[in-house]
Amino acid sequence: MATFRSPFDRSPVGTIIGIVIFVAVLYVLFSIVGWFISLLYRYSWLILIAALIIDYRVVLGYFKGLKRLFERNAVYGLIGTVATVAFYPFVFLYFLGMALFKKKVKEARQEADVRRNGQWVDYEELPEEPVDIDTEYQELPPPPPPPVRRKDNDDYDQYFK
Repeated sequence: MATFRSPFDRSPVGTIIGIVIFVAVLYVLFSIVGWFISLLYRYSWLILIAALIIDYRVVLGYFKGLKRLFERNAVYGLIGTVATVAFYPFVFLYFLGMALFKKKVKEARQEADVRRNGQWVDYEELPEEPVDIDTEYQELPPPPPPPVRRKDNDDYDQYFK
C-alpha cells in the first residue's frame, strides 16, 4: 500500500544539493549569455556592414520609422533613439536578420516566378533574311449585322411621373 510523504519530510541535504545545482546551472547560463553579449558588442560593426551590404533599405526603413515616431510623439521618438543607441548590437543584429529574411523572400519569389513562367531570356537573335512561309489563308465570313434595337413600350416610364 502506498503512503503519502510530505515534501517537508525529505532530507535537508537533498534540498541543499538541488539548490546548489540550480545556482550552478543559472551561473553557467548567465555566463554563456554574457559571453554572447560581449561578442555582440565587440563585433557589432561587422554585423552592421554585413546588413548594409545585403540590403541597405532595412537600415533606412528603420531610421525612417524613428523619424516618423519623432513626428508623431517626440517623447516616444527620444525613447526609441536612446534605446537604439544603448542596445545598438541588438539593433544591428535585427538589421542583419531582416536583411537576410528579405533576401530569402526575394529569392523564393524569383524561384516561384521561374517555375510559373519559365526562364527569361535576355534576347534572341533573329535571322536577317525574311522567312517565307507558304501558308494559305482563308477568307473570313463577313461579321453578322448588329442586332436591331427596338424600343419596347412597356410603360416603365409611367412610374417616374
